[in-house]
Amino acid sequence: MEETHTDLVPEQTQATAPETAQPESFEVIDYVRELFLNSEEQKKLERKKIRLMRVCVALISVVALVVVASAAILVPMLMNTVSQANQTLTTVQQIDIKAITTNIDELAVQANDTFKSVGEAVTVLDALDMESLNATIAELKTGVESFSQLDIETLNTAIENLNATVEPLARLFGKK
Repeated sequence: MEETHTDLVPEQTQATAPETAQPESFEVIDYVRELFLNSEEQKKLERKKIRLMRVCVALISVVALVVVASAAILVPMLMNTVSQANQTLTTVQQIDIKAITTNIDELAVQANDTFKSVGEAVTVLDALDMESLNATIAELKTGVESFSQLDIETLNTAIENLNATVEPLARLFGKK
């Protein structure tokens, strides 16, 4: 780059300047060249800064857009949740805790009584003679079988005959 900058330096100043001023003019030329190089570097840095700032602005814009969109979506959902929470809280406040505890106490007393009854029934079942119970069940089976073999028509006829016999006796004693 230094060669291109030397091309920019006017040739007339070098040719017309006296020879004693040449070392000073070289210093000035070097100084001007350094200033020019520095300004070029600063321009490059400024361009980089501008590109970075544009990228930052784009990223910040995207983040802001995401925040606004999420707020637009989440705020109604949060409001719905708050509304449901209020309804639930109202329902919970309407519950009569004293009545529930009283009912639970009554239920506990009933359960205790039921357990006592079950315990007594178990005691009775333990004391029960299973052999005599089985024998009684066998006798009941025999009775049911003999009762099922009974002729219903004959029984109905016998009942009608009994009614026919008892009716005149009832009239005789004055009952209708």
